[in-house]
Amino acid sequence: MNEHNRVKEAINAFYKGAGLNIKFTGQVNERVAEIFGKMVFATQQCTTALNWVPRPTGGKATISWIARNFGQSIIRQLGEGQSLTCAKSVILKYKSTLHLASLGV
Repeated sequence: MNEHNRVKEAINAFYKGAGLNIKFTGQVNERVAEIFGKMVFATQQCTTALNWVPRPTGGKATISWIARNFGQSIIRQLGEGQSLTCAKSVILKYKSTLHLASLGV
C-alpha cells in the first residue's frame, strides 16, 4: 500500500473512531497531511486516546510521517474500538479546511 492510501485510511479511521459516518475521498498532498496532523494534535488536548502518536521532528505532519506512525494495527484500532468523542468537534472544525487542502486550495 502506498503512503497516500495509508493517509486516507488513517483519516477515515479517525472519522470512524469518532463515531462519524463520513469518508475522506479527496486527493492526499502535503497540505492534507499537515491539516490531519493538526487534527490529531488538537484531539490530544482533550483525550489521552492519541497520546501514543509522537510529534513530527519538523514540526508539522507529512505524508511520510503519517504513513510511518499510523500502521495497519493502529488504523484498525482507531476504526474499531476507540471512542474519540472530543475528536468530533475537531473533525467538524477542520473538515472544510481538509477538503480545501485536498483540492490544492
